[in-house]
Amino acid sequence: MENILSKQFQKQHEMMIEWVNGTIDPLSDDEFKMELSPGKNHGVWLLGHLVTSDDDFSVFMGKGEVMFPQYYEVFGQGSKLLPPESYPPVSELKEAWKKVCDKNRKIYSELTDDELQQQHALVKDFDKDYFKTKERVIMAWHLHQLYHAGQIGILVARSGKSKY
Repeated sequence: MENILSKQFQKQHEMMIEWVNGTIDPLSDDEFKMELSPGKNHGVWLLGHLVTSDDDFSVFMGKGEVMFPQYYEVFGQGSKLLPPESYPPVSELKEAWKKVCDKNRKIYSELTDDELQQQHALVKDFDKDYFKTKERVIMAWHLHQLYHAGQIGILVARSGKSKY
């Protein structure tokens, strides 16, 4: 059986990585310290959050473990924003992002269309779970990552490095 849908999600994932990298790559470590608005997310937190959320993907797919559990307390959903200097260096976060992307590339390359319709690995109550299936997890993940890439894109524009 040809896995048309899963291959399309794989292509979409590559496009998402390209898009996110297009916002990450132009910024210097100092520019990642900029805030979106006073007291709101800064680039360091956003980058760490991208790593943390994409690291979770493998667990939801039932195809791996978290690579960077030490980041969850400081970058996970609901974490308190700290000054940029309180976080790991940007270079470390960029390297973690690359490793998580590589891990997930392998997962996407192995997904089948039949798997996409299965419930994700962390479902506790299917009727109440928003994501329900692996397919819905993928759709939500891509939207989430691109939302935050857009926020980093604001920092790219403020730094004067925007291509647009």
